Amino acid sequence: MSKGISLLWGGAALAVLGGTVGCGGVGPGDYVVYEVSFTAMEKASSCYVDKYVPPNEKSDSTTVRDAGTFILYAGIEDKFYLDAGEVTLEGAKEGDKYTFTGKSVDVQYDSPDGQGNKRTTTTTETVEMTVDGKAVTGTETVKASYKCSGQTCGNPIPSCTESGDFVGTQVDNLKLQHDVQ
Repeated sequence: MSKGISLLWGGAALAVLGGTVGCGGVGPGDYVVYEVSFTAMEKASSCYVDKYVPPNEKSDSTTVRDAGTFILYAGIEDKFYLDAGEVTLEGAKEGDKYTFTGKSVDVQYDSPDGQGNKRTTTTTETVEMTVDGKAVTGTETVKASYKCSGQTCGNPIPSCTESGDFVGTQVDNLKLQHDVQ
């Protein structure tokens, strides 16, 4: 997705890859490709200590958009997957809207032997995508929360939510090929 979310998009935009799709949408064995363009990610004020946005960030703006490729495909048991290049998120479909979510939990101890403060970072990535014919629109959201257990944790790190929008179009007559190793 946009450059604000390195875990999910790594600076690349999204596209969903296209194969044969029946009248009922994407089914097991099908895939669709979209070329996608992202707005810059916006941070919520909660991302900053005391909700104070530094002057060097407050007035920043850009109309430059990131671009990339998504591959949307279906698995069994009504599960859908969005391949964004470096990561894939699992999701579900309701009507013409897909919702994909992934969660990462990173636990670090102050000492290599597992002693000292326990610091946990939880990152949740969500992509909501609406399909309208050959066009897609949507929003990506990344929430990061921090927790520390121990006697010398210091001041808490504020939780942070970043979000941005994207638009895209289906790429027709494209076939995926993968080398078997």
